[in-house]
Amino acid sequence: MKKILLVFLSVLLFSCSSTSTSTSASKPSTKTLKGTWEVTAIRFVGDKGLYKAKLFDFADSPCFKGSSWVFIPNNGSGKFTTNAGPSQCDGSGSRIHWSFYEPGDGTYQFQFKYVNEKNKPIDEANRGYRARIDDLNNTQMTMRVAVTYEGNPFDVVMTFNKTSDNITL
Repeated sequence: MKKILLVFLSVLLFSCSSTSTSTSASKPSTKTLKGTWEVTAIRFVGDKGLYKAKLFDFADSPCFKGSSWVFIPNNGSGKFTTNAGPSQCDGSGSRIHWSFYEPGDGTYQFQFKYVNEKNKPIDEANRGYRARIDDLNNTQMTMRVAVTYEGNPFDVVMTFNKTSDNITL
């Protein structure tokens, strides 16, 4: 009887232990992002159908697959360059100023603004962009960008893989 009780308590203890997710994770370290990253996958989450998403008011979502992102943690500067592969993509990019944001619901978001060479915002209205961090470690990051198309909300999930420790803008 004691063995059965011990097994039952062990199973109960392990089944109640928490898992590591963005909703219970500690604040991400900016140093984790230091380096150059590539977007290796983009997927859409929402109702079934065809999606069109212009991400960050910059380019259509296929242009971001294969894009290169550089993050410098000590001053929050960085840049990205989109992929020139698909026909609607020109391979352009922009400098950014980035940081992490905690909305108060236990999650963390990556936020950025477009900036010039002197790290001054280039948008007169001082607008910026945010994406929820689903996962972040030293080699991979997954972000979720909430968008709408023709009034229908869906998420664009971007998977980043670290390609180097290079932080050259």
